Amino acid sequence: MKVVEKDNVVQGMLDDEYVRCLDVIKALQAKMESYPKGALNIRRKKIKDKEYIYYYLVWREGKDVINRHVAADNLPQLQKQIADRNKLRNEILAYKERLAYLKKLLNKSVPGKKHD
Repeated sequence: MKVVEKDNVVQGMLDDEYVRCLDVIKALQAKMESYPKGALNIRRKKIKDKEYIYYYLVWREGKDVINRHVAADNLPQLQKQIADRNKLRNEILAYKERLAYLKKLLNKSVPGKKHD
């Protein structure tokens, strides 16, 4: 943009915001790694007119799909952790969009994006 090219103060502010966004994304990704991977699924089995409900966590490691049983006692805590992880993922996406916009302004490359 012409304003960025002409004004060093604006250029510096945008550079600082670019670096700050990169740092925030790294911090959010590190925090997200502490949460459990996967999605919570429910399996229902009917045996002799009684329905049993099983909760399990499903995630992928390479080509393998991993299923881990979740005890009913741990279910509320796990649901909260998964919801928090999804909030972090959405926040990371918002910062990546901001980086893409700053990239256009500054003509820089955005990590994790393919060059066109």
